[in-house]
Amino acid sequence: MREITYLEAIKEALREEILRDDRVFLMGEDIGKHGGAFGLTKGLWEEFGDERIRNTPISENTIVGCAIGSAITGLRPVVEIMFIDFITLAMDEIVNAAAKIRYITGGKHKVPLVIRTQQGSGGLKGAGAQHSQSLEAWFVHIPG
Repeated sequence: MREITYLEAIKEALREEILRDDRVFLMGEDIGKHGGAFGLTKGLWEEFGDERIRNTPISENTIVGCAIGSAITGLRPVVEIMFIDFITLAMDEIVNAAAKIRYITGGKHKVPLVIRTQQGSGGLKGAGAQHSQSLEAWFVHIPG
């Protein structure tokens, strides 16, 4: 049996989905040429280009907001938030938009969106208090 890291498995899954579905694209900070903070998207920008691997400014609420709008129009965004600690900056978009739009519109609109991030220290030595929280329990309690 082949053994690969979580990083390699996630990268393979993202690549498979981009190849399988023209609507799937990735967006996040430094995920293009740089390959992301952990190198997970390294090589994908070269393979798929700017339309499918989109670098964003450092603005988590804008990243998630753009992804919500893209999802409503029929695209399938996969968002990378570099560290879960910074997802708090996008909680309004997640809780009051992404999680409620289907209900608010009576099922007319869906928000097929993936938000991917790391949590905990992620194996980073010296990650510090601003890069090592475990906030996944928050998301279990968001209806929608």
